[in-house]
Amino acid sequence: MVSKGRVIGSGAEATIMLTEKTVGGKKTKVVVKDRIPKGYRHPQLDAELRTARTRREAKIIGKLPVPGPKLYDTDKSTKIEMEYLDGVQVKRLLEKDLKLAKEIGELLAKLHDANIIHGDLTTSNMIVRERKLHFIDFGLSFTSHDEEDKAVDIHLFKQALESKHYTVFDTAYKEFLKGYTKSKNSEKVLERLKQVERRGRNKAKY
Repeated sequence: MVSKGRVIGSGAEATIMLTEKTVGGKKTKVVVKDRIPKGYRHPQLDAELRTARTRREAKIIGKLPVPGPKLYDTDKSTKIEMEYLDGVQVKRLLEKDLKLAKEIGELLAKLHDANIIHGDLTTSNMIVRERKLHFIDFGLSFTSHDEEDKAVDIHLFKQALESKHYTVFDTAYKEFLKGYTKSKNSEKVLERLKQVERRGRNKAKY
């Protein structure tokens, strides 16, 4: 049984609530993510999309090869119950601890080797708890063997890194790449990344 909680986040896709639940006989802080209806979509299509995305996210969280929130429960409709990670967001730590950038690369390498694409990898979606780096928010995640998808994942992270941490961007990105080389397919993915970035520059000209 989940007790009533408080809203700690609200985005375009979902409402995030912090509450408590008895897990293993102990009261535990739990995050409940509930995908909200979209009035501009046909009700049946909306329900199907929210259900499909909830199931996909729950499945990915349940098989994460990297530190992240534990999956407690899902109603396989619109809600996911998961562990509350009480830590500090990496966006507040990176400038003071650039070793974190290499750790990010190492974790993303493991994620990609498991063919999981995060889809929204920013330092806001990473938490350090008990000196361990965790990835969170898998709402846009999906599975893919495609090197293009993995390259785009890195490209989006690189853009976020440059935007939010521009004072340490050059060093942080180099450290990230050192960590990512632990991926068994890093050479192919990073080569594809060059193509992704070239396409982006070409589009910017027009």
